[in-house]
Amino acid sequence: MPSDLVLPPATYRTVADAQAMLARLDVTADRLGMRAELVRSTRVRDAHRSAHLAGINVHLHEALVAHLVTSQKPETIDQSATARLMNPYLRAYEHGLARVDADDPVDGELIGQMSAIMTGSPERTLPEVLRQGHGWLGRSPRQAYLLTAMGAHLVGLVQQWSTWVREEHDQPRIAKMAIAHYHLEVLQPFPAANGHVARAFSTLEMVRSGLLRDQILPLSPWLDDNLEEYQRQIRAVVDTGEIHHWVDFFATAVHDQAEAQLRLITQLHCLAERLAPTSAATGILPDVIARLVAFPVINNPELCLRYGVTPEHAAKVTRALVEVGVLQPWEGLTYRRVFQCVPALNLFSLNADSTADA
Repeated sequence: MPSDLVLPPATYRTVADAQAMLARLDVTADRLGMRAELVRSTRVRDAHRSAHLAGINVHLHEALVAHLVTSQKPETIDQSATARLMNPYLRAYEHGLARVDADDPVDGELIGQMSAIMTGSPERTLPEVLRQGHGWLGRSPRQAYLLTAMGAHLVGLVQQWSTWVREEHDQPRIAKMAIAHYHLEVLQPFPAANGHVARAFSTLEMVRSGLLRDQILPLSPWLDDNLEEYQRQIRAVVDTGEIHHWVDFFATAVHDQAEAQLRLITQLHCLAERLAPTSAATGILPDVIARLVAFPVINNPELCLRYGVTPEHAAKVTRALVEVGVLQPWEGLTYRRVFQCVPALNLFSLNADSTADA
């Protein structure tokens, strides 16, 4: 791992722009007044697109509904196929962020735990969860764009990576994160889910390093939409030994996706103002509408849990919101009735891709 790396001035400017955009996003996220719901929807969006990397293709609204329902009584609910596919990725993010909240480092031990959660493996020590065979970068060994060696050296390399990540450096935080992300990808330390783990590392490190207060940047959509260039940049570092182009690429990803998230927040804020006058605005209705904009699916049990109201009162609220057009019923094959705020869901869907498509 590099200890005295000096990057070109242009790269440092790109990194500074990315960090400034993150600071702006962190402040603007409070504008909706429902930061917790924005964090929740961001986590689902990130897990949704990360799961896509493994060939798990579900609609965003299905992922949101699956998270809504299983988060209420996960131990008793008969999960849908979507929930069974998505929940390991969501649980991994939740576990990682809980550890960060407890001031733990985002090191090899933590990413090993997250890899085990994503793949449904039992929790073991770090040496036990590392891969034993060859690794590859790509969707499958036959489609690999880079092969990685196996051997006992992997334990030492992961420990070296962990030490470097934990140490203080003169590098700007985004630059250090980009370098650590690259080395984690090239190491491919686990039998599976390495690409997901690298993305999760960067997400967690943004929070741990103080660039963001919580998970409000869905990085996976940008990386997923630019996967070919992502792979080309990693391969170029392996071939040339020059990492500054990769740092440029990574910082641009952070900047552009933060900009897209800022635009989404502005659009959601405008929608919240437009929807607010649609009801008599009494009782819990105004708060329900405001929260729906940031997390656009809901059901009656969620209202009961959140506000302590009876099922009858919750049904009255959703019925009123359907009547004024804020909500629309969505009948799933597995779930009881769920309601969607379609205008908000459309904004999330439009912003599911990177800045270029938003």
